[in-house]
Amino acid sequence: MSENKQELLDKYFHFIREVVASGIVYCLKDEKDYIASCTSSQFETQDDEDEEVGVLAFWSDKEKAQACKQEEWADYKISEIPLAEFMESWCLGMLEEDVVAGINFDTELFGYEEHPIHLLKALIDEVEANDTKLEFQSFSSLNDLKDYVNDLEKE
Repeated sequence: MSENKQELLDKYFHFIREVVASGIVYCLKDEKDYIASCTSSQFETQDDEDEEVGVLAFWSDKEKAQACKQEEWADYKISEIPLAEFMESWCLGMLEEDVVAGINFDTELFGYEEHPIHLLKALIDEVEANDTKLEFQSFSSLNDLKDYVNDLEKE
């Protein structure tokens, strides 16, 4: 594995550990509440169209998000997303919208990109490993969300 790939994986696992520990995911939003986004350098569309895959950017701490407030994101505001909301609304929403998550991007928009179902499964695993208590709006428990994700994967 190349050093860059390992660096990206390290950023990804750091993100997973940090957001489960803090219970908060950070993003940048503009005045219309649009989240900071870019196009993927790692994913391609599954169809014949030349559409680019969209990436929504997320960070595990305010400082990393703040560092990316430049150029087209300069006027964006840092926003906090509670972990349970991120898992059940954002991850599942990204899945429906066919976009991926950009994890702990640096100022050059270099970071790990992950499919939302894999991100959600990694978060579920970390929540379980740490016995973190979360309250969901649309799911009765973490196991309920986990069962839903497993059913999605079977489709």
